[in-house]
Amino acid sequence: MADLPIIAALSSDSSEAPISERARSLGTISRLLNYPDDHYLPLVELLYLIVQTQLPEAAQGISAFGQFVEQCVDHELEESYTRTFEVNPSCALEIGWHLFGEDYMRGQFLVRMRVELAKYEILESSDLPDHLTHVLAVIAAMPDEEAHQFTHACVFPALFKMQTSLEKNQSPYRHLIRCLLLVLEDYFGPGEPWGENDEKMLRNTGAFPGQNGPRPPGMSDPLRSNPLPASTYGDREVELVPLQVQFTAPRSRPATSDDDLMRD
Repeated sequence: MADLPIIAALSSDSSEAPISERARSLGTISRLLNYPDDHYLPLVELLYLIVQTQLPEAAQGISAFGQFVEQCVDHELEESYTRTFEVNPSCALEIGWHLFGEDYMRGQFLVRMRVELAKYEILESSDLPDHLTHVLAVIAAMPDEEAHQFTHACVFPALFKMQTSLEKNQSPYRHLIRCLLLVLEDYFGPGEPWGENDEKMLRNTGAFPGQNGPRPPGMSDPLRSNPLPASTYGDREVELVPLQVQFTAPRSRPATSDDDLMRD
């Protein structure tokens, strides 16, 4: 995936096209959500500089995250990243997983994200299209109104679920995800989680079939709020929408004996 041009934003070269603050902040966070490399600590320092004036709470968290990164030796940072995001489903970086679980509608969401990536000429990495690094690149490229709608319908619910798990585990990466939430809320207004707690969500999954838990009243369905682009069939447009199927259990039959089977 082509990185967002975050370092170039600090350059004094006037020939460079101006880069928005949204692209710079989301691009920096996106790089930090990739597997750590030799540039990881400088990126943490850059993120601190970006948020320290406008978002002091975020800066405080990133300062704590930076202290953790500085203290890591050998492969501790890579191991922490792997434990946090790659072997723990509750903190997976694929937001479609948090929205839909293993339901088939996640496939529709992946298709939608691939369309968005192509629309804004964002190259895909080896990660799935709904990986948070792809998602942030799309948000940075979207017009304000579309970015607002997409963030509230799809991104905030997933991030709040991740944040709950990270806080429970006291993971150092909780500071990074919290910073992302604060940055997005600064641009698009306060977000809200799906429900009061996971137990309530699991009890009421029948209220919204196919989802990884229902949303509170008034919160929109990610697929219907951000539908797949319309396709055409001949001269007609065809809207792609989630399929809702309800199966009726077959009526019970009395047990049959071997003699009855022989007579049949």
